Amino acid sequence: MIHKTSIIESEFIGEGTNIWAFSHISKGARIGKNCTIGEGVHIGPNVVIGDNCKIQNHALIYEGVTIGSNVFIGPNVVTTNDLHPRAYGSWDIVKTTIENYSSIGANSTVLCGINIKKGSMIGAGSVVAKDVPTYSLFLGNPAIFIRKIDKRWL
Repeated sequence: MIHKTSIIESEFIGEGTNIWAFSHISKGARIGKNCTIGEGVHIGPNVVIGDNCKIQNHALIYEGVTIGSNVFIGPNVVTTNDLHPRAYGSWDIVKTTIENYSSIGANSTVLCGINIKKGSMIGAGSVVAKDVPTYSLFLGNPAIFIRKIDKRWL
């Protein structure tokens, strides 16, 4: 199901993926199978999203981001893609990776160049400014390590 108000510029949308109202999927973006893309989501050029992901309403996933499979992105999550953005000149796109089985809570910001490793969880409202190890819970501004996550939760 792709809502009629969505703007879909990519031809790489996996089978069973649902895209809700007012979302924008940019040219070259790749979205896997059985994903849910919420209302008002922006997915930038050449973003890669794996299978079985849930991207909640109004999330902004900018160019340079790769998301694995079985990842949850909460509402209003923002990713960035340039360490020194300016209104003039060219962009220096820096890659960001969110690995399989990770979750990012609502209203979080993920700075570019970050790697969120497999099975990690970011608490709501966090600002992720450094890499997150596997199966770790991070939260706060800046997000800090709280504890390891029991793999049985996955």
